[in-house]
Amino acid sequence: MSAVLPAPRASVAAPRTAVVIGATGCAALTARPLLLDVVGRPALVLTLLFVGLLAVSVLWPAPTGEAAATPPRTVLAVLALGVGAFVVGRLLVTGSPPPASATALLVALNTLAAVAEEAFFRRLVYGALLAGGPIVALVGSAVLFAAVHVTVYGAWVLPLDLAAGLLFGWQRQATGSWTVPAATHAVANVLVVL
Repeated sequence: MSAVLPAPRASVAAPRTAVVIGATGCAALTARPLLLDVVGRPALVLTLLFVGLLAVSVLWPAPTGEAAATPPRTVLAVLALGVGAFVVGRLLVTGSPPPASATALLVALNTLAAVAEEAFFRRLVYGALLAGGPIVALVGSAVLFAAVHVTVYGAWVLPLDLAAGLLFGWQRQATGSWTVPAATHAVANVLVVL
């Protein structure tokens, strides 16, 4: 009679590594103002930060149990709702200073930042938190997203970024993909500089 071997135990290394990578990414995003002060050359620093964040996030293994392909009609509807929310928000903003002049570099950096942040928060962080359930993944990734922006924009932006993070998280849940919130976030960032 052969002995039945127990099923291999899931390694705790991957969740621990995800926590370390998530904490490091959040620390780097939170430290942006300090990095810019110490290093100078904002375009270079931000480009390296966001390219690194994007690379790590995209190379991180996708969460298991992801939903099958979402119908294109649903993806387009979710994308339209998200983009529409930011367009309406931009139209409702009154009394704000005029936006900075939209140079190609500024638009490119804002787009890179949006895609990198969504890969990080809605792919890596969301995926790591998914073990706690979809609500934990949605709320946890949104709270972290909002928190890392406080050092850049101030505490007043916390409710706005929390709302944006919840919208991006909802888009992630509704489509099963981080690319829809990335597209929405890119449009939102471009609207800020236009």
